[in-house]
Amino acid sequence: MNTHITAHKAKVRHQCFILVLCFHLVYAGVPGPCKHSVTQDHLLNLRRLMKNQLQNGCSITYTFTEQQNLSVVCYVKAAVPHILELLNTQFRYAKDSDNYRYTNSLKNLIYNIYSQRCIPPINEEIEDSPKRFTRTLMTVPRAALEKVEEVIRMFMGLMIQSNKPVDWNCEEEYTEDYPESTTEPLIQTAGSCISSDII
Repeated sequence: MNTHITAHKAKVRHQCFILVLCFHLVYAGVPGPCKHSVTQDHLLNLRRLMKNQLQNGCSITYTFTEQQNLSVVCYVKAAVPHILELLNTQFRYAKDSDNYRYTNSLKNLIYNIYSQRCIPPINEEIEDSPKRFTRTLMTVPRAALEKVEEVIRMFMGLMIQSNKPVDWNCEEEYTEDYPESTTEPLIQTAGSCISSDII
């Protein structure tokens, strides 16, 4: 009888352990693909690409999101599409160059973030387009890449600071009555256009 009771208690303890373990795995924030979507290699490639830009090269004109009163979540959601547009239009290099590989790595990062649904696309059925937070800028390429790095680091922070899923609903923030952003270019540095591709 005692053997039967001891075995039963052991079985109950084992089941409780399994239950607690499963509960921990579900609710303790098991690292997923989004937490590991941005690697140190991505950041290193971005820094190398920034380093390879000429200090006094020609300015580029591009559109980017201004944070204004947006939360980090809604700013990142609005700004990430501009990163891809910026890389596709302003940072084009020969396929056998280092800068091409760095740029391609960053573009693949953005594609993966969307394919893994780490950031959902803006749903214009329930959210206004955040175009009111965009501004046309004219800066040297390095300054544009600094904006890219800022947004990527913000995204990393969102992924690692909380075990809960990020609430990407920006319906209220995108519809708040903020003044329209100016489209006048912000001129920082202008110069002659010289290729900045370093092999």
